[in-house]
Amino acid sequence: MARHILIVEESDMMRRVLQARILSSLNDAVISEAAGIGQAKGVIARSTVHLILYGWDIHDRKGLDFCRRAAAGGNGPAIPFLLLVNDQREHLELAAELAGNAYLALPCSAEALAQAIDRVCSPAALRQAKRYSLLDTQSVIEQRQVRIAASVQNISLGGALCEFEMEPQLNSAYPCMLTLIFAGEDGPVQVGEIRAVVSNLLVIDRHPDQTPKLIRLGLKFLQLSGPGQERLEQILSQSQEGQETSA
Repeated sequence: MARHILIVEESDMMRRVLQARILSSLNDAVISEAAGIGQAKGVIARSTVHLILYGWDIHDRKGLDFCRRAAAGGNGPAIPFLLLVNDQREHLELAAELAGNAYLALPCSAEALAQAIDRVCSPAALRQAKRYSLLDTQSVIEQRQVRIAASVQNISLGGALCEFEMEPQLNSAYPCMLTLIFAGEDGPVQVGEIRAVVSNLLVIDRHPDQTPKLIRLGLKFLQLSGPGQERLEQILSQSQEGQETSA
């Protein structure tokens, strides 16, 4: 699963530097930017964020409160944070007092930044998301002018495995939009506007001339709206409860 990292920093130049360093060291990072708390709240409301990198000054109490509330969960999933502070002794001592080990002194190397991100937001932890196989779950994959109907083999809060007949115009290097369609008691239930990228592609059947016939495509979710996230969590939770009841 891709790690969605939100950089909150007033300086446009610093945001660009941080993004470049992250992408040069981590191959599973997706970056969003915000110039302040208001913009950051908007990003969190629209998508699933896994880590907040916050450019912090010792006089910025609102920023610290914002990070603490995000880490506590409040109205949604808990989001860990990493305070980015300058390397003056006073700043480092206060950051350690207020944020424990959730801070990093700047400037730093790309390697040090990647290590700090891994420490606070481990990729292994994200890969532990439970997968579900729900009967008759379908999906629609859209990319530019391409629209593909696919069956869903399994799904988690972070991605889905879809199967469909080969579509030559689908470009696996580009993001796509995904709509999930679940079989509900009162009719189909949709979770849409999921931005995703291809994590793996497998040809599982071929035509007699050996051209691909049936494709199995792994998708990582990059962005899922707040209401969509809640709806998906509810569907998967109810599915698990049903399986436990029937066991």
